[in-house]
Amino acid sequence: MQIIPAIDIKSGKCVRLFRGSFNRVDIYSDDPVKMAEQWEGQGAGMLHVVDLDAAVTGKPVNRDYILDIVKHVKIPVQVGGGMRDRKIIEYYIDKGVRSVVITTYAYEQADEVIEIANQYKDTISIGVDIISGAVAIKGWTQTGSITAKEFVKRFSSIPIHRFIFTDIYKDGTLSGMDVNRIGNMLEGISEPVVISGGISSVDDIVKLKRMDIKNIKGIIIGRAIYTGAVKLNEAIEAAV
Repeated sequence: MQIIPAIDIKSGKCVRLFRGSFNRVDIYSDDPVKMAEQWEGQGAGMLHVVDLDAAVTGKPVNRDYILDIVKHVKIPVQVGGGMRDRKIIEYYIDKGVRSVVITTYAYEQADEVIEIANQYKDTISIGVDIISGAVAIKGWTQTGSITAKEFVKRFSSIPIHRFIFTDIYKDGTLSGMDVNRIGNMLEGISEPVVISGGISSVDDIVKLKRMDIKNIKGIIIGRAIYTGAVKLNEAIEAAV
C-alpha cells in the first residue's frame, strides 16, 4: 500500500478540518509548496491535494497554489475539490496532474464523467465521501440520495484511476481507523481504492494491511502526520 500525504488548501494555507467542518480549521503552514516538498523529501511517493474553497464554491480558488506544487515536486499529484466543470478537469490534466478526483460532478452528471473517464483513461478518480452510508457532495455540505455502493456501481466498468473512499465521521479526528467499517464498505468492490479518514497511529495502518484487501492501493493520511502522531517514514515502512 502507498501512503499518500494530504495537503488541504484553504485561502492559500495548508489546513486540516475536523470531520469536514469549516468551523473547525487548524492551520499548519502558510506555504503549501514547502509542505509538499517536505513530504516528498520524507519519502512520499504521491500527494493528495484538495482545494477546500473550490469544494464549496465550485470555482478553482487555489489553482495557482496547486499548480506550483505540481511544478515543484517530482512525485505524482492527485487533485480534488470543486471539479464540477469539464474545462477545469482538462486544465489540470494538461498541467500535469496525475489524477483528478471528482465527486459532486460524478454524482450530478454521471454520464458526462463517464465520457471524460473514457477519454482520459486512468486519469480520473472518483471520490466516495461517506456519511452514514450515503455519499456526501458539495464539500460535504450536502448528503446525496444514494448509498456509496450504488454510487460506485455507476463507474465500476470504466477506466478510472481509483476510487477514493473517505470516512467523513472519522476524517480529521485522530480517533483511529474503523477497519471493520472499511471492510464492509469495500465488500463486492474489486476496483483499485484508496482509503482516507481517522488514522491516529501506525497501528491503524498495520491493522488495515493485515486485512489483506488486495484492491486497497493506498491510504491518505493528514492530521496524524501534521501533529506528529505518526511519522511519515514509519507509516511508509508499515505499509510495505
